[in-house]
Amino acid sequence: MDTRTKYTKARDAKGMSDYQVAKASGVPESTLYDWLGRMTEAPNAGMSINNMAKVAQALGVTLDQIVGDMT
Repeated sequence: MDTRTKYTKARDAKGMSDYQVAKASGVPESTLYDWLGRMTEAPNAGMSINNMAKVAQALGVTLDQIVGDMT
C-alpha cells in the first residue's frame, strides 16, 4: 500500500480533513498540500521526517503506519 493511501485511510478513520490534519500537526498547510500534490505523480513521495512524524501523531498512528512497508 502506498503512502498516500495509508495517509488517506488514517485521516478518514480519524474523521479529519487535510486542513484539520495540518492544523493539528502544526505542519504548514502549504507543506501538507505540496506533499499530497507530489504524491499524485509519485505515490510514495515524502516530506521531512519531522513533518511526517507530526502528521502521524495528529492522526494517532505511528510513523511506520504511514511510511513503513510499501508492499
